[in-house]
Amino acid sequence: MTYHRLDHDGTPPKPVSAEGAQALIELLERIGVDFHLREVRGALEDILRLGSANIPDLWLSDEEMLEKGLVES
Repeated sequence: MTYHRLDHDGTPPKPVSAEGAQALIELLERIGVDFHLREVRGALEDILRLGSANIPDLWLSDEEMLEKGLVES
């Protein structure tokens, strides 16, 4: 999984690995993705069909990224 920083500080973020469907679901649950949203289910279908997708309306602060273990301090 990759993400984009809004401040564009020039340093590309390090991708987070989720190998397999269960690992991906667990990672998305950990960051707070709401699987009840139609757009999220569509994005998951795109991941399975195309190998990638954008999760809509997922916004995390730097502090939330650290708390969820998505970035190294």
